Amino acid sequence: MEKMDVNEIEKIEKPYILDVREKFELLETGTIKGAHHIPMMQVFESLNKIPKDKKIYVLCRSGRRSEMVCQELSELGYDTVNLEGGIINYKGKLEK
Repeated sequence: MEKMDVNEIEKIEKPYILDVREKFELLETGTIKGAHHIPMMQVFESLNKIPKDKKIYVLCRSGRRSEMVCQELSELGYDTVNLEGGIINYKGKLEK
């Protein structure tokens, strides 16, 4: 598992962003354009929706839940990056 400041995501071409927050959190703040939403508690029943052939950039509110998801996915063979700082530290434009 790698770590990266959430604001560095802008430098990645066509990243696969996995937002693991709850639906109500997305409704409150929005998310990064193009992010795929699967709440943390549903990630492991939704593995068929997460590509194994791409680097997975995992996002949450502050970076704690995303770190846990990254660790678990890494153990299953996924190439993951925790977006440290989460959506609360993201300075880019959000979409709802």
